[in-house]
Amino acid sequence: MYHFKKVVENHFNCPYYLRVEVDINNFIFGGNDLKIEEFKDITIAYMRNTGEYGKQNEKLMEDFKEFLRKNKLFTEETTILGIALDNPALTPTNRLRYDVGLVIDKKSEINLATRKIDDGKYAIFEVSHTKQDVLQFWKNIQNLTADLSVDDKRPIIERYVYNKVANHLCEFCIPIL
Repeated sequence: MYHFKKVVENHFNCPYYLRVEVDINNFIFGGNDLKIEEFKDITIAYMRNTGEYGKQNEKLMEDFKEFLRKNKLFTEETTILGIALDNPALTPTNRLRYDVGLVIDKKSEINLATRKIDDGKYAIFEVSHTKQDVLQFWKNIQNLTADLSVDDKRPIIERYVYNKVANHLCEFCIPIL
């Protein structure tokens, strides 16, 4: 079984160091247990940011949601995915890619680029959708995934389902073998 540290090191071909200073046993993810889901035949219509992660990705998300509203695509059935495609430790800042996409039916016609999400199993962590809790999740990801067989060939996906976001929750989908 791969540990997250080993998976990250193999995928990005560099050492991975994480210093955790919190008691992971007290970290709660929306009160739910870890769930495993099989992703199959998921297509997204997406926008991409190329450049520094952070504020530009937040702006992309806001621009994307505005596009959805203007095109009457932001409904109670909406699921938005956020996908960081590159490791900032290895990729020049000006080449970092981040996609924000709407899960669509393959037959949907939306004036955006489309692409398929990698099929496979994902461990789903539900997290309170606050800046503090999301940062806490990323800080503790190595411990949270220590007992999982993480698939280093697929990116971690942030999932924003309309009804969960309305309840201040989001999900992190960790690819597993």
